Amino acid sequence: MDSWRSYGHYVAGRGIRVVETDRCLPTRSRVVRLLPGGIVERGPALTDPVCPKPLVLADGSILVLDAGVLRAVDRRLADTVLAELLPVGPDRTWLYRGALRRTGDRLTVTLEEQHEDRPGRHVLHTWTLALRPGPAAV
Repeated sequence: MDSWRSYGHYVAGRGIRVVETDRCLPTRSRVVRLLPGGIVERGPALTDPVCPKPLVLADGSILVLDAGVLRAVDRRLADTVLAELLPVGPDRTWLYRGALRRTGDRLTVTLEEQHEDRPGRHVLHTWTLALRPGPAAV
């Protein structure tokens, strides 16, 4: 029985990838691939210690919202920045919660920003992007 030291959003397909969550600053979160024998193959480092649930595209790439930056990570763990929507500094990620939602060929990205001095106040940032065919194209 294999076991791995990784926690976060698991993406199953041809193999298992994890968008890690460590809830620490500075974060050591990454996108990783789990291999037989308990091996964790490290992929791109993440800025946000708590990324929202990723979306899986038809080619197997995953879309990850990482501190206001939309990234595509393919099955080989190659990382491409698709859009810098609202880049958030590593020390301010705790103020933001994001989400990705796909409807047909559209991707809706939301980023809820909590007011730093007024915990009940929020600003909701929303982007709607067209998904184009091809490897991780937006």
